[in-house]
Parts: sequence; structure tokens; C-alpha cells
Amino acid sequence: MERAGLVLDDETEAFLSFLETEGIVTVSDPLETDQLSAAYMEQYKRQVYFLLDILKSPAKAHEVQKRIFDAHITVFGLGAIGSGILQQLCMMGFRRFTLIDYAEVEENDIARTPYRIAMDVGMPKAEAAKALVEDFAFDPQVEMHNVSLRTDTDLGELVQGTSLIINTTDQPYVGYTNIKLSRYALQHSIPVLAAGGFDAHLASLGELLIPHLTPCADCYATFFHESLKDWKPIPHPVKEREGWFGGLGSLSTFSASTAALDILGYFMNPEDRKAAPGGRGEFLFHDYSLDTFVVERDKECLSCGEGHK
Repeated sequence: MERAGLVLDDETEAFLSFLETEGIVTVSDPLETDQLSAAYMEQYKRQVYFLLDILKSPAKAHEVQKRIFDAHITVFGLGAIGSGILQQLCMMGFRRFTLIDYAEVEENDIARTPYRIAMDVGMPKAEAAKALVEDFAFDPQVEMHNVSLRTDTDLGELVQGTSLIINTTDQPYVGYTNIKLSRYALQHSIPVLAAGGFDAHLASLGELLIPHLTPCADCYATFFHESLKDWKPIPHPVKEREGWFGGLGSLSTFSASTAALDILGYFMNPEDRKAAPGGRGEFLFHDYSLDTFVVERDKECLSCGEGHK
């Protein structure tokens, strides 16, 4: 056989192919591709090298990075977690976003949000997040909406053309907004990542809801309704709790980082979660442990169960 002008015997060719498959050697430049521009590949070459280490193939790494380049991500909620995820996605090569939040950046956001957001106190969070994307992403394309997510919100225009929805809203209540987004996403085959450090649930590991593969938000609601029916909450020391949500910047970064990695894992192999159970977790600060549990799809679920229409 001939390779790069050299005539190789079968044994040498087989050994060289093995080394290439294992990612030990590469015959060609791993950044060289006709799918993406040289400038983009140079900006995200560390990301591509990471993918190459995991996938053992330049072609597969390029395929994943092209999927990321083309993706359109919609983010509901641009607080500490939402903006943290957004920044990390930009650093992975995502560049097309729809950003949705009704609030403004406040002084008390400085301790928890990425610096690019915190420096814009008084600015609508959606506008500050847009500036973040424009600072970090390659050839950014951003649409923003200064609106809140409510039960009567028309999602059609907000999520048009979306590859994946991220929900980090904590008002009016994340359980309600997750269900609204999940039901819409089921009908339009859009995955939803629910993430955030909601009130006492700091440094939480959210769930990725993939239509008809993982449990939907209604499955989670049923699970919690049953599993927490005998639970008695501990009285909170603050009675008037409006404005008391949030936690340490490091905990917010932890939640945002795990969510970003979950999204990257999905784009690396969207079909890799067939029949996978769902679940949620929380990083426990006092002993650095993870408290996790599994949620199975509810076969009787009216939204995604076997008998739904």
C-alpha cells in the first residue's frame, strides 16, 4: 500500500492504522478540515484536541465541532447559572443563541455571575448576556428578549429553530417552567436542559430531558409528588424570602460547569441516551459529596408515556 508517497507493506499499514485509530499518531493536521474555517479551528483548537483525545478520530472531532458551530441554543434565565453556562458554551464553540430574561443586573449579582455580566449593573440581563457572547464567541449570532416565562407565554417565536433549550429560571417556579418547556419540546423534538441552584438546592446537577428517550418534566413532577409526600420542610430562618435566592459564586460555577459538560456530551453523541434513566443530584458543600438519585420514565405519563397522544 502507498501512503503519503511511501510504499508500506500490509503489516506496517495495519500498525499505522491502529495508531491512528487510537489517536496515538495523526498523519494529517487534526485541525485541517473543509467543514469549518481555519480561524474558527484555531480559536477552538484546544476544544478540538480534547474531542480528538476522546473520540480518537479527527473526522469525528470535526463532525462534533461542526454540530456545535451550527447549533442554535435558547437560554431561559440569565442569572448566575444561566450566564455561567452561556459563557462556557461560547468557550466550546457555540455561537448562535436566543437569550431570554426580564430582569436587570443588580449589585448583588456581582458576587455570583461571570465578570462580563457583573460589570453591567443596571443593564437588562439579556443585553449584558448578549455582550458576553459577542466578547467570547466566534462570529456570534444573538437574538434577545426582555420577557419573563409564564404559563401563557407563546413559545413558538421564542424557540423557533432551536437545537436545545436551557432553563435556569427560578421564577415563578422552576417546576412550572420546566413542565411548560418540556411539553412544548416533546411536541417539537427539542431537548431541554433544566439547571440551576434554586434557592436551597445549591450546586445542583440538573437533568437533560430528551424527547421520548429520557423522563420528561411531568415524569419528574410525578416522582417528586410521590417521593416527597411525607417530607416536612425545615423552617427557613428568613420569613420574607423574596430576594434571598442564590449562593456562592463557586457553587454557581460548579452547577454551570456540569450543565455545560452535559450539553457537550449530548452534542458528541445525541443518540447515546437510548432508554437512559433520568436523575438529579446536588453537590454537598459540607463534605464535598454528591447526593444523586435516579428517575425512570413514567409509562403512564400523560405527556411522554406509552399511552400519550
